[in-house]
Amino acid sequence: MRSPETVPATSPRPRQILAAAAIGVTAALLVLRWTAPDSAPVASDETSRFVPAPLPARPEPEPPPPLPREVSDALDLMAQGRLREAQRLMLDFDASPAAGELLPDHRETMNAMLERLGNDPVLLAAVEFEAGFEEADLDRLRRALGSLSRERMIALRRDPQASRYVDDARRLTAEVDAIEGLLGSDRLAALRLAQDFGRRHPRFAAGLAFEDRAAEAIEDTAGRLMAANRLEEARTLLLELRSLRGDAARATASVDTRLASIEAVFQRRSDLNAEIREIEMLGWERPHEALELLGAMERTPENRRRLAQVESTLKLLLDDLDQASPVIEILAADGSSLDQVEYDRREDLVLRIRARDDYEVVSVRFFWRWFDREGEGDVVEAALRPIEPVPAPATDGAGDGRTAGIAFEVTVTQAEHGGRNIQFWAEATDRGGRIARSAEPPQQLTPARRGFLQRLGLRRRQ
Repeated sequence: MRSPETVPATSPRPRQILAAAAIGVTAALLVLRWTAPDSAPVASDETSRFVPAPLPARPEPEPPPPLPREVSDALDLMAQGRLREAQRLMLDFDASPAAGELLPDHRETMNAMLERLGNDPVLLAAVEFEAGFEEADLDRLRRALGSLSRERMIALRRDPQASRYVDDARRLTAEVDAIEGLLGSDRLAALRLAQDFGRRHPRFAAGLAFEDRAAEAIEDTAGRLMAANRLEEARTLLLELRSLRGDAARATASVDTRLASIEAVFQRRSDLNAEIREIEMLGWERPHEALELLGAMERTPENRRRLAQVESTLKLLLDDLDQASPVIEILAADGSSLDQVEYDRREDLVLRIRARDDYEVVSVRFFWRWFDREGEGDVVEAALRPIEPVPAPATDGAGDGRTAGIAFEVTVTQAEHGGRNIQFWAEATDRGGRIARSAEPPQQLTPARRGFLQRLGLRRRQ
């Protein structure tokens, strides 16, 4: 059997190649036709009937108008966290005539920014601080500080101005609290701080009136010290107040009045001390006279204790000088003993009384009465006549002490004694209040008996 013949590979025929070339040329012509420029000449009306009209050129898009400079700056401030500055800039721009000429898109952008700023909690806190300082409202600042959370504080710290407000508010409230605390204790320190506070924060100081309150507290304290008789402390306090306040009209009048009253007391004390010193000096020699001067001084609650001390000292001095009781004796008119006295019932009876003391005799008194078989008469105190000159004090031999002597005469008239027996005595009192009697029992005198010739006057008495 015959093997099959090998079939030759197919190859393109010339006819097919030509057809393909014709199609490619036709396509290329069509492409060239469609892409040819409009200025290309048209071969004929027939050809132009199949060429489409050219497409219009697309216009380039116009860039949007830029935002106003104020809005752009506000956006930059917001990006930096400086919200209060951004808000203030936007509010000022919104109130300007330029805001009325904004494009709708720009107006929408600005309104969105204002709304966002108006509702921002951090910005609201910053506004509270700013308003508190502008209105000098310390309570508003305290509320703003109390409302700060940790997150809000961190956010506020990003805004330099808001951060400065927070620091200023804290310092301000701390100063106020310090002054308030000192008003109840160290009022002079409170006044000094209040004056410094007023120089740095005059608007806040006007509402708080720290200086006036401190001055009033100082005056009240001085008044209480004066009532407690602590005048030196009150005077120091008032002088410091006047020095700090200068010519302040509200304080000068009352402070000067209080100071004048204190100075008047000091003057009275000085006069009293001078007078007491003189009395004490006199008391070393004449304590009884010093006691008399002291007794004439007016006793007041202020000087009563001091005068009592001086009086006690003077009495001790007097007791030291006047240790013994006085001595008193009754003598005849010529100074002789009563043993030599001859009592004549027809004559007045004249006697001498002599008293002495180691310090001084204060008073001498003489008493007498008649007596006979019928009974006794009433006690009579006779008037005494000092004898001139009064004897000077003489030493009595008792160391360095002095004896002060004094002498008197006394007369009992005949009409008074009536020739009867009489009984008499004398009393002397010294500066220490001691009383001594001339004799106990009282001395007595009996009329002398006379003979017949004597009664007739023919015989004299021996």
